Amino acid sequence: MNITAPWMIKEESSYKHYSNQNLTQTTITFFNDRYNFTITNFDNELVGGTKQEWKTILNQLGQKLEQPTSPTTGEEKVKLEYDLTKIKRTEFPIILDPQNASFTDVATHAFLRQRLGQHTIEKRLSTARFMETHTVPVNFRAPTVKNFMAHMDYREQVENAGNGALSNEWKTMRMFLKAYGIEIWSYKAPSQPVYRVRIIPFPDQVYTMLNLTYSDDPYENALIQYLLTHNFIVGWRFPSEPTEMKTTNVNIERGYITITEPKKHHSTRNIAPAEIMTSRYRKSFKNWIDNWRPKVENQYSKDHLYLKPDGKPFTTDTMRQLLNRKATPLIQTVFPQYYNYCSRHFSAVSRLIRTKLEYKTFDEYEVRDWLGHSKIETTMGYIKDAKRYYLLAPYDWIHRVLKAPIR
Repeated sequence: MNITAPWMIKEESSYKHYSNQNLTQTTITFFNDRYNFTITNFDNELVGGTKQEWKTILNQLGQKLEQPTSPTTGEEKVKLEYDLTKIKRTEFPIILDPQNASFTDVATHAFLRQRLGQHTIEKRLSTARFMETHTVPVNFRAPTVKNFMAHMDYREQVENAGNGALSNEWKTMRMFLKAYGIEIWSYKAPSQPVYRVRIIPFPDQVYTMLNLTYSDDPYENALIQYLLTHNFIVGWRFPSEPTEMKTTNVNIERGYITITEPKKHHSTRNIAPAEIMTSRYRKSFKNWIDNWRPKVENQYSKDHLYLKPDGKPFTTDTMRQLLNRKATPLIQTVFPQYYNYCSRHFSAVSRLIRTKLEYKTFDEYEVRDWLGHSKIETTMGYIKDAKRYYLLAPYDWIHRVLKAPIR
């Protein structure tokens, strides 16, 4: 079968981000008229001060930014559907032309030349679309350090973006610069705090969350309850890892599940969540596969473990939206600080507490293998939280959540 690379595809009906179309030059206007701060410009001179406008600062850069393009073109869907692994490396250019390259071209370059994983590339393309359509947009057709720094300064000083957001945008920019053969600029995101206290729910609060009524539709309600239960007990990376789960990844007979890790180039790990594998009285994997999943299974389902009410498998976006829209508002009446990823933090702390109860010490290596951390330092970062929560609730959190007998 002949494979046509993305840069060879000509789509008349969809607009390319980096096409040769003439775009109207425009000056940016901002939502706020005045700010009270001081900023360093690119000649190391101080500008700004009381009521200094960002518009004035940008004009001092001598640069008018192009009007951002729409982030919802048909071509961007290629990044999800096109199989990057089938592209011939020898036929792909070493360096791309920013004036003509599309997002798909940059994604292909990142995969072939920069050795980035597809999941990482998708996240950075999403970030690029955000940067391109931001109030202070980044011009990816003619990238300059002044344009980029104007965006980053605004994000940090006006929007109070932190280390995580700014670092992600900087990684995205570097991916594009490498694709264009442009020397990497000098930029450093603000330092991340060495330790930040994690606020997680206590077991009784989690138990309440898992038993709330989230929908009048019995299947949808069960779907959310089971998904939340598995999130808190397994502690996988939500939503990328549960989205990847297949029924064949659940080995009921041997009592373990195989988790695919998109973040780590689709490597896998096995864990044995015994409490929710086969129990008839809990929201176990066996109950889900035998009793609930068949209610909506159809020709579109394939062997995906979690199915939408229409029987189709989830994407990471649709799974995130399900909990954000259907579950999060109600959960926050029980635990106001809830967000989806806190289930992973809860699992890390609860499993460290379990090792303390069993071995009289916190075993970070056992928990590292459970959570799939690449570095042991990541797991050790949870020990301070585990010590604090252990003093407040020195019992097995997992059994408490499931109302299981204490061992």
